[in-house]
Amino acid sequence: MKRLLVLLLIVILALGVTALPLAAQDAPQGTWLGTWPYAAPGTHNLNSFAAGGLNDNLGLVYRPLVELTPAYYLYASNEYVGILAESWGFVDDNAAFEYTLKEGALWSNGDAVTSQDVVNTFAIGRILGWAQWNFLASVEAVDERTVRFTFNEGAASRNAERQILKEHVVASANYADLAAQAMEVVAAGKTKDDAEWQAVSTAIAEYRPETLIASGPYTYTLDDVGEAFMTLHWQPNSLYSGSVRFGDLKLWSGETEVTTPLILSGELAHSTNVYPPATIEAFAAEGIRLVTTPRGYGPAVLFNFQVEAFNDVNLRKAMAHAINREQSALLTNGLGAMGTMYFSGILDSLTPQLLSEEAIAGLDGYEYDLTKAEEYMAAAGYTRNADGKWADAEGNTLSFEYTFPADFADFSAMARDATAQLNDFGFDITERALPWQEAAQAIREGNYELSVWSWGSGSPFAFNNMNSPIRRWNNPVLPAEQPGMSLPLQFEWNGEQVDFNALILDVSVGLDPAELTAKADYLAEVINDTLFFIPLNEMLSVEPVNEQFIGGAPADGDPIYSNPSNDHFIIYLILNGTLFPAGS
Repeated sequence: MKRLLVLLLIVILALGVTALPLAAQDAPQGTWLGTWPYAAPGTHNLNSFAAGGLNDNLGLVYRPLVELTPAYYLYASNEYVGILAESWGFVDDNAAFEYTLKEGALWSNGDAVTSQDVVNTFAIGRILGWAQWNFLASVEAVDERTVRFTFNEGAASRNAERQILKEHVVASANYADLAAQAMEVVAAGKTKDDAEWQAVSTAIAEYRPETLIASGPYTYTLDDVGEAFMTLHWQPNSLYSGSVRFGDLKLWSGETEVTTPLILSGELAHSTNVYPPATIEAFAAEGIRLVTTPRGYGPAVLFNFQVEAFNDVNLRKAMAHAINREQSALLTNGLGAMGTMYFSGILDSLTPQLLSEEAIAGLDGYEYDLTKAEEYMAAAGYTRNADGKWADAEGNTLSFEYTFPADFADFSAMARDATAQLNDFGFDITERALPWQEAAQAIREGNYELSVWSWGSGSPFAFNNMNSPIRRWNNPVLPAEQPGMSLPLQFEWNGEQVDFNALILDVSVGLDPAELTAKADYLAEVINDTLFFIPLNEMLSVEPVNEQFIGGAPADGDPIYSNPSNDHFIIYLILNGTLFPAGS
């Protein structure tokens, strides 16, 4: 009997070991020292969809290490590599797109990552007005690991592929109930204007998960969030738990002013913040390596079209001519920025790839020219008063408030310089500095007159570029109660009625390169002439990579550095184990 008990104990122990093969792994040693301006304790939450949740707290750089995306795009070779997905492609004569999840993918709670997780993710996204639902008819599970995305008729495109493969998948263990509610209101034929739809949207925004369930190799709890820094911890169940080489990711809170001394002291090893030229020189003098990549955006002057004066295109064009963009670029990001050339709605670095030569030649470059600026001011009905200030026929001066995020060095420098240049030209503009979260919310709520935010996108598609800021800060992307820029998206231009929203949604739809170029050409012409925002420069990211703490960073010129910030190189290099704690 004793011998039988011993044998039974051995079997039980063996089963216990094999039941948790991943948990038996040892956590890697060493800490990544990074930064992200996450939401502070008290407002910080673990909701993947809400303000103060994962998008705010982890952003484009660190969220992909917690909630995996299906694939990662390599710009230099124009190809995807699978992250959560093992295969993908168009099917049924391009009527649909499918991807299959990798076998063995698990959540941090031990559940398998399944096609239902993807279906639930997109069901919630439908309620929230995700851009994907402008080209999708349905998202359905084919089997346990394969998902089918059926397009609206004629809506297949490479941009659709990107938006599907770049979307984070969330865990059904947290979001199944909300997804079920979302699918129920859709099945009942409700729309975003119905109370039932809005109730689900509110429930999504107010949901507060107790636990963050991760598919990536890192996760955290609210106890890991402090005022100065938060810490993400390795978890053993991810596909990448065995390849990553950092045990913790320590993310300091703050922007340029906060992170500069931390980099110089060695408490921070990598940062995506924007630093002025003198600071960059100080980093180099300390022997800190600097890596330059495309940032994938630039700062733009945003108008609030509830202000009547801004509805006159002549005034907007005068302002464009009155700002020296090369000066703006230098003050925004030193040598890591270039003044805008094309005003196409597409980043200058991508315009030659996405527009025809004929279209580019026809674009107004709005060169710095105060004489032209004065001509446009006269056309708008303004004259200078005795103090040299521009005034309308009733003597009212052009007095505005310029709102900007005080803790974003690039945006605040750009806003202050634009204010100074326009005031020198005869405007009467005052500054209003806010914390970045409040500055963004002010734009959403229409609580501003002039502001600054990003334009363009580090994306190889016209849609992603032209979507920001025109659709991003307007209805229907924003909820009805948030007017944003209050820009009318339907208007008359050159004698014809234009639906800006429809044009932007359609600009990257299709698989015929010639057709895509023609649509982008037309939309660029409209954007260039209407000038609903002023794109001042395109930024490069000059990032400190302190090799006393980070090992394995590829040499300068490596193709991975072609990736812009929204497909940041550290995502790929941390997941595949290329980057590791120096000295390990």
